[in-house]
Amino acid sequence: MDPVDDSLRAVEKHLENNPDDASAWNAKGVFLAQKREFGEAIRCLDRALSLQPDLTSAHANRGRVLLALGPEKASEALQSFESALNQTPDDIDILRDRATALHALGRTEDELSCYRRMSELAAHEWGVWIRIGDIELELGKFDLAITSYDKAIEIKDDLVPAFVRRAIALAMVERWNDAIKSAETATKLDPENSEAWLIRGDVHLKAGKHKSAMKALKKASELDPEDATVENTMGMVSYKDGKLKEAVKHLRRALIRKKNYPAAMRNLGFVLMELEDWEEAAKAFSGYTLLVKNDPDMFDAKATAYARLDDFCTAEEAWERARKLYKKAGNAAEVERVIALGRAARINCSKQKKADKEHREKEKSQRRFSDRHELRRKKKRRKK
Repeated sequence: MDPVDDSLRAVEKHLENNPDDASAWNAKGVFLAQKREFGEAIRCLDRALSLQPDLTSAHANRGRVLLALGPEKASEALQSFESALNQTPDDIDILRDRATALHALGRTEDELSCYRRMSELAAHEWGVWIRIGDIELELGKFDLAITSYDKAIEIKDDLVPAFVRRAIALAMVERWNDAIKSAETATKLDPENSEAWLIRGDVHLKAGKHKSAMKALKKASELDPEDATVENTMGMVSYKDGKLKEAVKHLRRALIRKKNYPAAMRNLGFVLMELEDWEEAAKAFSGYTLLVKNDPDMFDAKATAYARLDDFCTAEEAWERARKLYKKAGNAAEVERVIALGRAARINCSKQKKADKEHREKEKSQRRFSDRHELRRKKKRRKK
């Protein structure tokens, strides 16, 4: 017999005789949530709160059930967690739940503030410091992120994720030796961790140590042959070494592993441009701009590739899109540049359209002449 079912029956029996017991309704809601009967669980928790509006556990449990229903319920869940925290503002578990809701809502700064409050209450929890570091890294607060990862490592000195992400943050502030050391420590602690080897390779690449970068990336590829990121980074190592055709091979492999991979499409397009393979470059940039619609540089690159293919009409459209995006970004110099390029493309596009129209009319007239000639031949044959 399922122990949850036993507990649920017991609390239901209790509620038959004690229908106004808010704690029992709260417990029933929890048991129903464990059985994934979320709708009924919410109704029980609402009943508990109607009987006892300040029941902290019911507010918290209601928020957890709402989060289990999906991110679209995160805003309502957040309200429940905040109601619970009004009663017990220093409850670390409810603060953690609140942070989860804030993350689902994309409120990154508020999530960071929530975790910082948690770090004051539970400074010994290394997981809190790693999450703080991750958010700071995401926000571009690299020095703060390094400090947060250091605090996590002080608590537990074998945290591979902390060493890996610390290496990323150190690389972002160009502390290359420290970044390499951090990445190497991660791979020593967990030699089978493909992410650690990938970051080790990436850090070496950024530090200009291409041979070491490729060696680390090959190890990452052995551990996870399906990781498109590894092939993309290997492509960039080959590119930096001037091995353009080798770079193309790696970048195409990345796109086989992950079809809609913007970074690989972008890198492939630029490498193909250097190889003057304009047709394939145009395909790569077109694929990228279908996925990422707010990158003016890529619309500019796409336009350039199509212009080199003498497809001036497509080039004009791409430069016009680049113009709008550069204008939105406030980049006046780039706006002026692509306006001039777009104007030239528009003139050539008009010439192409006119030439195409004349060609079609010529073909049409030739077909009519051919049809009349064939008709005369048929008449002559009939007369004979």
